[in-house]
Amino acid sequence: MTAALVGACLVSLSACGSDSASEAPTAQQVVEAFQRDGLAVPNLRDNTAQNCVQLGCVQLVTTDAVSVLSFADESAASTFAGKLGEGAHQSGTIVLRYDAARTPKDQRAKFESSLAGIAK
Repeated sequence: MTAALVGACLVSLSACGSDSASEAPTAQQVVEAFQRDGLAVPNLRDNTAQNCVQLGCVQLVTTDAVSVLSFADESAASTFAGKLGEGAHQSGTIVLRYDAARTPKDQRAKFESSLAGIAK
């Protein structure tokens, strides 16, 4: 019986209670995915230390095109995105913040499509 459970765990970690939050992408990983997808993210900077305490995020990577915030859970991400309204897009634990960069609508769709390919 134990061998069967161990085998099942090896086949499907989610069946054995793996933490999906630990599998969620970081803000840095999202920006790297944007770069791989050919999206411009100029002037990349990590603003985690300066901003995440007051914003409640885990990581914040800012670019001239979009800011990417990662949160500990979807609830925190949803609450933050809700405060920004149309200036943000939330997927899982990631929030794309557009208002500071004044990201054009056509570019927003490209960022959201790229995020959808990696976010859980």
